Amino acid sequence: MDYSKPIEIADNVFWVGYVIPNDPFQCHVYVIKNGSESILIDPGSMITFPVVLEKIYKVLDLRDIKYIIMHHQDPDIVGCYSVLESIMPQRERYIVTHQRSQVLLKHYQWKTPFYLVDQNDWKLIAGDRELDFVFTPYAHFPGAFCTFDKKTKTLFSSDIFGAISDKFSLFLEDDEELFEGIELFHKHYMPSRVILDFALNQIEKKNPELIAPQHGSIIRKEFIKTVIERLRKIDCGLYLLNEEETDVFILNKVESVLKKFLEDAILSSSLNTLISNLFSNIKKEINSLEKIIIVTQPGIYEGKEGDVVYIEVTSIGINKEIRKEVPNLKGYSYSLDLKTSRKKIGKLYLISNELNEVNLRFLSILFKRIAFPLAISLEKELTYEMIEKANKELYEKAIRDYLTSLYNRSYFIDYLKKKIEESKQYDIPISLAIIDVDYFKRINDTYGHIVGDCVLKEIASFLREEARSFECAARYGGEEFVLVMPFTKKEDACKRMEALRKRISSSKFCKEKNLHVTVSIGVAEYKESMTINDFINEADKKLYKAKNEGRNRVVC
Repeated sequence: MDYSKPIEIADNVFWVGYVIPNDPFQCHVYVIKNGSESILIDPGSMITFPVVLEKIYKVLDLRDIKYIIMHHQDPDIVGCYSVLESIMPQRERYIVTHQRSQVLLKHYQWKTPFYLVDQNDWKLIAGDRELDFVFTPYAHFPGAFCTFDKKTKTLFSSDIFGAISDKFSLFLEDDEELFEGIELFHKHYMPSRVILDFALNQIEKKNPELIAPQHGSIIRKEFIKTVIERLRKIDCGLYLLNEEETDVFILNKVESVLKKFLEDAILSSSLNTLISNLFSNIKKEINSLEKIIIVTQPGIYEGKEGDVVYIEVTSIGINKEIRKEVPNLKGYSYSLDLKTSRKKIGKLYLISNELNEVNLRFLSILFKRIAFPLAISLEKELTYEMIEKANKELYEKAIRDYLTSLYNRSYFIDYLKKKIEESKQYDIPISLAIIDVDYFKRINDTYGHIVGDCVLKEIASFLREEARSFECAARYGGEEFVLVMPFTKKEDACKRMEALRKRISSSKFCKEKNLHVTVSIGVAEYKESMTINDFINEADKKLYKAKNEGRNRVVC
């Protein structure tokens, strides 16, 4: 099976995910091709986004996507949407999710409005396609739900039926390792058998013929019954009590802290909340606890060799910092490695002036149960921070011209629209200049494109210096540039552009060639009756006049 291409798993239902090499925790993305009311399901993270986007383009146009279903708020499911939203053509579009997810997703400050399944009778009508939403609370978070496509009887099951396995197959096969991967996932991810049984009961009512989970393998009809039967037999929860410990008081302490840790893990996506509450709850049992320290492995954070994240939790609060090397910690009373199924993430230390045997037995049982989810939370937190940074960097790339690093044409149009609206609302003057490099084709033909690019870069530098912090300098196309000047009347804009023209004309370009370069500039001021095209055309007419009158001049 060729995973490099979209794969049609049901009628007009496509898998458009990316198989991450050597990753036991694959994340899937699906689209339902449905004309102008097409549906994107769990768009994924920035790790998978470039490949996913390429596959979506092979199936449909981004403009056709009207609904984006987000089964929950984790970054591996929604982390790419800030960038995806910025490149999607404007139209009526909705994020489909549960209210419990919406209260967290709103913090991304996306522009796309929400369609809440729990406030719309758990249904969505998309053209001739009807989707039912199946409420599966606490599997794995309070607002968990699945999506059932009635036309193809495909269930998009979110985390349920997911898998953790070193072996990957897009479709489930009669392979014990794949079945064990599904069981392992639910043992680690689902809070209890009661919660999982309730979810499975709700799903069975729909009688699906295909199950498409976020993780693991797609399950065809012939395997659905077998998988459900096996899942009903497992012991869920990361927090099963230690069978070897017989001291009821120790077990009671462990159960108390585990219960609170479980609540925090379900209800909060914040590592800070998780470890802060963990410290407080352990301190209730061990009053001598002074601090918890977590130190990540060198190079985990942003891949910088040697750098570690140092987190210190005390009664006062949390201190987090980046250090250049692993600190030489002394005087700790208890320590353990924090590992996911893939790698060691870091190490945890407890500082206490006195720990007796009972305290150590309590800690041993407790951390045996929570070390893995704590490591997962730490890894997710670091991944989320890196995704946020990558999103910002990718957004900058998306709005910048690759050659000159000025804003690109798309950003210029959006910026100009916004400033025109402000001009109308607040009666603020706004001027626009279009700058054209004179005889640029002759420069390219005579000296070659490398020198031509050099000229464009140096012209861009002049514009960057000229533009104020609230103005927009952009490459309009080819050898044309624009400068949008809010709060500037045409007379003042013309003076500035004449001074700019003189600076350019008196400068030498591209050191080795020592070129003399001139520009022609057209300037217009916005008038209330103008459309955005009228405004641009007015400046363009002035530019055309400047060129016709001999170039190397400003026409206002």
